[in-house]
Amino acid sequence: MGSHFAVVASLALAILFSPETLVLGLVIAGDRKVPRAASLAFAAGAVIGIAFATGIGLWIALASGTEGADRHSGWPGFIVRVVIATALLVLGIYKAVNAFRGKPISDVTEPDYRPGKLRSALNSRFPTLMRRLDPAADLSASARIVRAGLAGFAVCGLHPKVFPIAIAAGHQIMQITDPGARAMAVAIFAAISVVPAVLPAVLDLVNPGAVVRIKQSYERIMKVHGRRITAVLLLGVGTFVGYEAWHVMPTR
Repeated sequence: MGSHFAVVASLALAILFSPETLVLGLVIAGDRKVPRAASLAFAAGAVIGIAFATGIGLWIALASGTEGADRHSGWPGFIVRVVIATALLVLGIYKAVNAFRGKPISDVTEPDYRPGKLRSALNSRFPTLMRRLDPAADLSASARIVRAGLAGFAVCGLHPKVFPIAIAAGHQIMQITDPGARAMAVAIFAAISVVPAVLPAVLDLVNPGAVVRIKQSYERIMKVHGRRITAVLLLGVGTFVGYEAWHVMPTR
């Protein structure tokens, strides 16, 4: 039981220390027209996004018959665990490589910002929608609030660096058979993973002028330590899930 809690908490910490969510949240909290409403909308969208991705992990565990840690799930359970372990290990290696290279954190407000391949593809396919989602776009107050909510959902519910982590957490939660312990695992994951999404709104409520300073300080710290911590967590959890896959391999 304790190992399942440790895995769920590690996955939540991986989201907590992943810099993209908080950086984007701080950017949105610095909105010129509706900073408070935008930061609250971002937080709400991010919470829904994390719940969405985690729910997919729960559904995968139920649909594949891998609910509960036993040896009777057959090939579907083995394959699901292998896929999740592989995704976590690949993401962990990616984070480790970026940490070793000292790759800067992406900041959409910087003039030299270059979008990734996925964003570039979306920009070419959905130019009007992507322009409206651009934090630098001059929109009405209501449109800015909607944009913030959609950005929160996208960065926590669809982002390729967060999506597999939340799915893995949902799947791992379903390995816990005791309903009370499972509910506690959900609470632990939710309480930790939503911090980067909710923190910008809290900061804006407490000290609106501190958002820009905190963003700069956070980027300096996370540029050095954030990816290293996240890489260690993901590699550790990926190894654990891989061991689980080996443990339930039908041919053993």
